[in-house]
Amino acid sequence: MKRKLLAMLLAGVMVVAAACGGTTGGQENAAVSGDETNEESADETGDAEKSDAKSLEERLEIEKPWINSNILGTVTDDYAPSEQEDYYVAANHDWLVDAELPAGYSSTGAAVELMLERDEQIQGLMTDDSLTGHDAELIQNLYELWLDWDSRNAFDVSEITKHTDIVKDISTVDELSDYYKSEECLDYGNSIAGFTIGTDNKDSEAYNVELTGTGLSLGDPAEYEEMTENGEAIKKYGDGIASYMLQKIGYSEAEATRLMEEAFDFETKIAKYMMTTEEQYDPSAIEKMHNPITMDELREKSKAYPYADILEAWGAGSSKLMNLGEPEWLEGLNELYTEENLESIKAYMIRNMASGYIRFIDEDSYREYQRLDRERSGITESMSDEKTATTFVKQNLSVPMEKLYVSRYVADETKEEVTEIIEKSIEVYRDMLSSEDWLSDETRKEAVEKLDALTPYVAYPDKWSDYSGLSIGTAEDGETLLSAYEKIDDFLWEKDLAKINTRVDRANWAGDGDIDVTEVNAYYDPTANGIYIIAGILGGNFYDADMSYEEKLGGIGAVVGHEISHAFDTNGAQYDKDGNVNDWWGEEDYKAFQDRADKLIAYLSDMVVVDTGEKYNGSLVQTETIADIAGLKAMLAIAGEQDDFDYDAFFRSYARTWKDEETREAMLGRVNSDPHAMDYLRVNVIVQQFDEFNDTYGVKEDDNMYLAPEDRVLVW
Repeated sequence: MKRKLLAMLLAGVMVVAAACGGTTGGQENAAVSGDETNEESADETGDAEKSDAKSLEERLEIEKPWINSNILGTVTDDYAPSEQEDYYVAANHDWLVDAELPAGYSSTGAAVELMLERDEQIQGLMTDDSLTGHDAELIQNLYELWLDWDSRNAFDVSEITKHTDIVKDISTVDELSDYYKSEECLDYGNSIAGFTIGTDNKDSEAYNVELTGTGLSLGDPAEYEEMTENGEAIKKYGDGIASYMLQKIGYSEAEATRLMEEAFDFETKIAKYMMTTEEQYDPSAIEKMHNPITMDELREKSKAYPYADILEAWGAGSSKLMNLGEPEWLEGLNELYTEENLESIKAYMIRNMASGYIRFIDEDSYREYQRLDRERSGITESMSDEKTATTFVKQNLSVPMEKLYVSRYVADETKEEVTEIIEKSIEVYRDMLSSEDWLSDETRKEAVEKLDALTPYVAYPDKWSDYSGLSIGTAEDGETLLSAYEKIDDFLWEKDLAKINTRVDRANWAGDGDIDVTEVNAYYDPTANGIYIIAGILGGNFYDADMSYEEKLGGIGAVVGHEISHAFDTNGAQYDKDGNVNDWWGEEDYKAFQDRADKLIAYLSDMVVVDTGEKYNGSLVQTETIADIAGLKAMLAIAGEQDDFDYDAFFRSYARTWKDEETREAMLGRVNSDPHAMDYLRVNVIVQQFDEFNDTYGVKEDDNMYLAPEDRVLVW
């Protein structure tokens, strides 16, 4: 399928989906993580019952050095540790006791609360009759089409089977190759490989074609070697959706089961050649996954699977820049692209094609999707249809929606104040870099030059993409949800293809939906050497114009400091001031840097966050934790310049920004795949690195929050 149609249909069904076409790459290293900041996931979650895991007393014996207080129901009136014992719980105790999950969410917290506020504002735009113009027409028509159950219930499954039957009738690999190159596959099919349009790692101002791997229903290839509890839950959920939809389009239960087994067999085979989630987050992956390739070289490397011919058929063959992220995957794909595996490849495609429709056709199908999702997420109530429709519009018409939102809700004064905080933070980082005695003079010089070249992008872009060429009608015009979806898909596909062999326009930083500026999040983009403090996060516990200066530094200030730090963490350190992958570190400097990071990894890896007794994966969360520590260090440097600074207000503000409660099921998903540490660790591990914290709360050597100076793990 084109740019995003099937990929979006599959969102929430597969953990990763590979459509026939590609999608544009987003930014990296978000400061706010978890499903509470991902609209895709938020669409799938709701109220929860308390965990039936081990008792609090048992968990206190297992989970170290602090209990995982992010699991819903852990903190009660009877469990009230002091600031010296567990600062995260002490600072957020009353909120943690009273926290309830909103309908449709598996977590709640500072980000979710603010996101709900943003969504309420956005939902108001969907039904505001006073709004006029093309942007308003687009978003309001799409919103109404999602809610039009009469039209959706008239959906005929032959609209699915006419596409799946084409795949079903393929009898040879040669026929399959012809199918992949066809308009049918491009518009409605599913492939075992695809591409995205992104920026080139070593020419950050140029767009490239990124050759992407096979979508896996379990997400992480490691799950196919030894399936975790989280993997088992994901598989049960995906199988439930696939079984329902396959039977809906005419397969018997036994036939559906056989097809799903064949599809999973193909995934298991290809997963052996793919990088695991942990490997992808390892800093070394940046260089490993930069493998420029020409069309001639691609033809030579992919002789069985006609990758080069497919790219040409899809309109991407003219790209002067292409990158093969995982050469081993492509080698494995070609080994598996045989007559022997034809039926399992077809099963993989048909399962994904059928499953993808479950959220977007009739109401019975959608309610079954909700039921399965509640079961997977450990929740009892789904999101309202109106909120889901709003989320759908945000995902698919982000730019028109953002323009309306910004014009109504974002004050210029907010943009100016946050910009001032960023500028002050950059000054502090300049002093921090200059004072690092383990850096050589040459590396320090390069680091400061990179800092000076860093660009802040605040609130919203100066230039928006033009959506005047897109038209969406109403149900009275004969438009349906899927026909509107296909129009959006075609429109964005053409915009993507138009980027090939062109240069990046940084003024249009949120232009094509790469960044939704209403999202509660912030980013550092290493290829732009820029931080994005977007409009969505400028509220709630993160920022309020009426906050004290201390609270602003503990909230949005720490986020700003976090993002700047990404320019110099184990990933960002591999990019130069122009956003290109470039080794600007001296060999001894980088070794010293990695030694410091390894100390942090070892500290985190000694922690137990799950009641099974399993140790945490420090390697997975090292990069974001480095940024958390450096961000707070920068804010404390600013604090040290103030008279009568209220450190208690500062630290409590910081703790509030990471308040979080979630179901055990959601927590297991994060522990296995999220590069951000659990939120209670994002507070406790970070604050215990600093004397200012110990002095403020009288933390002594025997206290649980105490960390001796020689054991501290500051990288910067």
